[in-house]
Amino acid sequence: MCRTAAKIKIMTQSNVWCAKCDLSLPEDTPDEHRVPCPHCGATARAFDMNVESKIGLYGSFRGQLKRPSLASDKKLRWDSFSGYEYSHKLGKTVKKDKTIDKDLDQYVERVTDIESGAIIHECVEPLSKHTGHGSAKNKDLSE
Repeated sequence: MCRTAAKIKIMTQSNVWCAKCDLSLPEDTPDEHRVPCPHCGATARAFDMNVESKIGLYGSFRGQLKRPSLASDKKLRWDSFSGYEYSHKLGKTVKKDKTIDKDLDQYVERVTDIESGAIIHECVEPLSKHTGHGSAKNKDLSE
């Protein structure tokens, strides 16, 4: 299975100069507070703006190994995911690599911040010890 997601980033930059003498000026202010041009004294301004957009594509891949000779609840022996997911907790897209190997009794998961490269979460343990996660979490009924 393959999935892709897009990230769009828009950056703007504007320039201001005197409309009479073309002298480059610092950032503009509203008309009533505008300082006259130091070269010609005019308060008229000219502007230009550059808008740049960037699109990033993120792909995700999943691989699975099933043994048809086993019972239906035991068929899936190996499951691996590598790609990008939206983290609701962090409010941004993160890179996730996860492998579950039942035959080797292994669970490996790493979640990385795609902007900084910092590891947000990492778990490497025997699959038999990986309990109390996802739908297997204890539900506190006192809340």
